[in-house]
Amino acid sequence: MTSDTRTTVHGMMALLHTLEENMSEPTVVCVYFKQELPALANAPIPGELGEQIRTQVSRAGWEAWLRAERAYVTHFELDPRSNEYTHRRQLVIREFFFGPPTDERIVQCIKFGFALPGLVRPPFPGNIGMRIYHEVSQRAWALWPAQERLLINHYGLSLVDPQSQQILMQAMEEFFFGEGSQLPEGWIPPQAPSKGGPRK
Repeated sequence: MTSDTRTTVHGMMALLHTLEENMSEPTVVCVYFKQELPALANAPIPGELGEQIRTQVSRAGWEAWLRAERAYVTHFELDPRSNEYTHRRQLVIREFFFGPPTDERIVQCIKFGFALPGLVRPPFPGNIGMRIYHEVSQRAWALWPAQERLLINHYGLSLVDPQSQQILMQAMEEFFFGEGSQLPEGWIPPQAPSKGGPRK
């Protein structure tokens, strides 16, 4: 067998191995994205809730929670190291994926296009705050901080400047209620590049 033939055979075997791995990758019908996606390898948290997440939430769904959690911690000024937050986190994770207890309010989310848990209270006073309270879900609201940071960095805005506040308020209204603002069915948030990895 020539060296070229050996190289070709080795390349084909490596390709077959990769295809087999991809075909055997476990999937799950994700309750968050409502479609079949690659599953988590292990329960991300201990206990019954962790096992429920492993069997019903995809990797992309769990990554979406981790991004939302960062916004949640910042918005409510929580300390993730506190015992209180550890308990509260379990409740919030359960609600994020599986819905609120029956006594909590549900809104027809204008961003996602279906019924989801609503905010506990209006995010700020005024008509836009009340409209967000009635029409925007917790899950959709968690998308706004990243968009806000992008606008602040790109345009050099300041949260203490009245003109910047007005620009951000208009951008927020457009983000949730503007034409074409509803996310397409099955939308998955883009994954951030890993640290040290190539940026596209």
